[in-house]
Amino acid sequence: MAERHLSGGQEQATISRRAALRSFGLIGLGAALAPLAGELPHARRQLVLPERWNGEPLGRIAQEYQPARAEPSTASAIVAELRRDDVVRVRRVVRGERVFLNNDLWLETAYGYLYASFVQPMRFHLPTQPVADLGEGRWAEVIVPYSEAFARPNPFAQDEENMRGRVHYGCVFRVTKLVEGADGRLWYRVRELYQTIYLPATHLRLIPDEDLTPLSPDVPPEAKHIEVNLSEQTITAYEYDQPVYACYISSGVKDYETPKGTHYIWDKRISERMVADTASDDPDFYNLPGVPFVCYFTDNWVALHGTYWHNDYGRPRSHGCVNLTPQAARWFWRWTTPQGNLNEHYTRVTNRYDGTRVVVR
Repeated sequence: MAERHLSGGQEQATISRRAALRSFGLIGLGAALAPLAGELPHARRQLVLPERWNGEPLGRIAQEYQPARAEPSTASAIVAELRRDDVVRVRRVVRGERVFLNNDLWLETAYGYLYASFVQPMRFHLPTQPVADLGEGRWAEVIVPYSEAFARPNPFAQDEENMRGRVHYGCVFRVTKLVEGADGRLWYRVRELYQTIYLPATHLRLIPDEDLTPLSPDVPPEAKHIEVNLSEQTITAYEYDQPVYACYISSGVKDYETPKGTHYIWDKRISERMVADTASDDPDFYNLPGVPFVCYFTDNWVALHGTYWHNDYGRPRSHGCVNLTPQAARWFWRWTTPQGNLNEHYTRVTNRYDGTRVVVR
């Protein structure tokens, strides 16, 4: 079935009530847990670092296999085995065995206790009304645990040519059209830099423009700078040499270390598909769609960016980039220069040193 494009001045009237009703239903409403907090060491102690779990009532298993334990300790019995993309309801967050030095948080669930580093935090979202009047396009974030992407809006065609893999909670994409698919449901056409895919419309939430506006625009760009501390695995934003924001990071692992020195942000993107420059059967290969809020600061494409494939901040995990939570990545994207152009896939500086200074120590 050919896609049916819905655009122009009468889009909402064109969408059948049946198609709209079919498009809803996956997410509920729930209460959040009380957040935990950590302290920033040394001179920046007046700032409080956010914990690795901050009240999110749901979690998605973010690695291939995750054992659930009878107690918050690896010495206790395995009482259940969960797989990647399984979703759990988090009853509470407790402190237990520090499996890695950066984290002692465990999640109490109906299956048992799960080590928090390998579970992606998620919040409940109500389905949103799909929007046909998208102008030249809008930015949207995935609000379900995962969604299957297709080359055509036809989920019945499960062939390799049509299936484009999974996207996950927190991914961000540019949506350009609302169409009715072969299943009678509404789909967004997603335009990536080098390809087009389709996602169910109710699996995404349009990001309001006011959530993407610059932060501290009255502070001169030269009065802002960022410090990345590799030994502490933290990042701190400064205005007039005073810290205004800080959080944990995951920097590059051995042989892929985040480069030390003074750098400048020169390219910013709200969304990026990050693909390794290795063969697809290489153990180091990765293909990550919808990486949110990317700020490149070196010539060889090292960036600050959001991360949805782990929750292990506070120790090295990356191929060189500075991994941040999606929330922190959005904050830095809004706060830094150059100011992002919402109508373009990327924004670059004219002069290399006009971007926000990033000092990696």
